[in-house]
Amino acid sequence: MESIIAFIGPAFGPVVEYVHCHIIEYVDCHINFQNDVGDLRERVAGLKRRRNDKVEELRSVDDWEKQVKEEVQGWLEDAREVIEIEMPDIEEQVQNVSYLSRGNLGRRVRQVIQEVKEIYDRGSFPEGLVNERSSTIGITLPTENMVGEVNVKEKIWKYLMSHEIGIIGVCGIGGVGKTTVMKHIHNELLNKARNKAIEFKKVVWVTVSHPLNVFTLQDHVARAMKESLSDCWDELSRASRLMEALKKVKYALILDDVWDKFTLHSIGIPEPTMENGCKIVITSRSIDVCNYLRCQVVKVPPLPEQKSLNLFLDKVGQDVLRIPKLEEILKLMVAECVGLPLAIVVNAGSMRGVEDICEWRNALRELRQCVVDTEKDSKMRYLNV
Repeated sequence: MESIIAFIGPAFGPVVEYVHCHIIEYVDCHINFQNDVGDLRERVAGLKRRRNDKVEELRSVDDWEKQVKEEVQGWLEDAREVIEIEMPDIEEQVQNVSYLSRGNLGRRVRQVIQEVKEIYDRGSFPEGLVNERSSTIGITLPTENMVGEVNVKEKIWKYLMSHEIGIIGVCGIGGVGKTTVMKHIHNELLNKARNKAIEFKKVVWVTVSHPLNVFTLQDHVARAMKESLSDCWDELSRASRLMEALKKVKYALILDDVWDKFTLHSIGIPEPTMENGCKIVITSRSIDVCNYLRCQVVKVPPLPEQKSLNLFLDKVGQDVLRIPKLEEILKLMVAECVGLPLAIVVNAGSMRGVEDICEWRNALRELRQCVVDTEKDSKMRYLNV
């Protein structure tokens, strides 16, 4: 080679070197053509097996729960093009190539071998094939500002993060703020699950109410899990179907406003354990219901007197204190609300902008009558439970 370059002159050296390399490559591709084709076939077969494994893995994933990562979609398409388009074209050329043209086709075979190797290596995906669809983990609930439930919220959250406690019962009289605090906790669980800070795959909210209807409760839970119970006609088969669906995911289930006793298995809800990591929270007015479900009970107390007054004034407006003789009636109204944030907010809101003393007295009279009627209704409900 050096003698040839010396003969034709150093200016042509790079050209000669380039041609020489290509001739050597051509001859090598020609000589090793059959071996390279065999190597390519083995690598493509391996790529096909890996692609089939990934496709089968994706088929086993519920499409409502996951979405395929973009890099996985790109890899599947790259692998498909090699397997279904490029390799058949090469096989056809191998069958028809002349002996003298094998060197050129051999170059392409080696290029595709390198391409297949790179695609195969990209197909491991150690962090998984799919992403969670944040919208399917749960739905963000509208919330009101918390008033006296901050300490309660912290205690409930502590129990939720504990490995030893599976079922939590949030107990207190109607209007004390159980639903409000649990809506805030629900949304916080949901945000942390979406950001991968906690491992819940589903955060579910179901309002139960009274009287308990097993079919309706099963339907609500199933709908949140994207599970159909339409072909199950009795409670037992529906519970079995629901049980199987819930066993597949780590969930946090909040059952709001539970009045009646029931067993989790009768609905189709698996028992939370340290192994499955699931959590259930119920809100109820009845301590008996909480104890029946073996809950870790968290009681939500009414607001103390001063906080009740502050909340009422915040909602009705501080200007009412300038009206003569109104402060006494206002405090009586607050007392009738017995520390219940919901009652305080509703009554204060209805009196905002009212300056007539007679209207305030009438409102106090109506509130007292409402309290009497509510107590009667609660006693009747208790007797019917």
